[in-house]
Amino acid sequence: GVHRKVKLHSAIVQSCNTYFYELGARISIDRLAAIGLDYGFGVKTGIGINPEARGRMPTRSWYTRRYKEAFRGGFTVLSAIGQGATTVTVMQLALAYAALANGGTLYQPQVVRSIETSDGTVVQDFPPRVRRLLEPNQEHLNWVKSALEGVVTEKEGTAYKERIAGVDIAGKTGTAQVSHVTPRGVDPGKIWYFNRDHAWFSGYAPSRSPEIAIVVLVEHGGGGGKNAGPVAMRVVRDWQKLKEKRLSSKGDAAEPGDKPN
Repeated sequence: GVHRKVKLHSAIVQSCNTYFYELGARISIDRLAAIGLDYGFGVKTGIGINPEARGRMPTRSWYTRRYKEAFRGGFTVLSAIGQGATTVTVMQLALAYAALANGGTLYQPQVVRSIETSDGTVVQDFPPRVRRLLEPNQEHLNWVKSALEGVVTEKEGTAYKERIAGVDIAGKTGTAQVSHVTPRGVDPGKIWYFNRDHAWFSGYAPSRSPEIAIVVLVEHGGGGGKNAGPVAMRVVRDWQKLKEKRLSSKGDAAEPGDKPN
């Protein structure tokens, strides 16, 4: 649809590509790539399990080498909405949203938090390791975070229709185009599936005092708001239930005067 004149808040809430085309056209592709690298895109996260893709934040020189011709402004425009040659992994996106949520600290991902014995005694602890302190402009960051809330809470938001009552989450829907090249050996009757966009939702919860970051990718799932958003919301809902259960069990254990029957 036509968004006409919009501000940053509405552009994020309604997922207005045109706004970011215009913004990207005013920023060099190398500037976009540099900020992307700061947030961990285009480099391996170092999680240490299985082979890991590094993704790509394309630069002017990358495009020039790849296409052996003059750089086109359209490349920057595509990068501004995460299309073109830009590729990211689910883990990279989760770490970047965690950095957005916590105010600018990019962490090293860890699989194990601690090793404990059966009675709960900690044998070895693995404290969080910081990869980079980003120091973003806090006013600008607040604008973005307010808009990420609006994606779910405002009627025009791309995830508003899929929200779950009582689930407090902020984030961004994504619908990533795929290259229309059919994989070898695919049943012709299934080509429609492989040509369908990937559905994304990336965010964090609770929206005002974040504790977890979450990213959902549904490969060839279509629209992100309709198909990936609900999955993220159900995950957060179940996380909230587990958190409440843990808190209540701790409260029960701490009740004074309890005696066995």
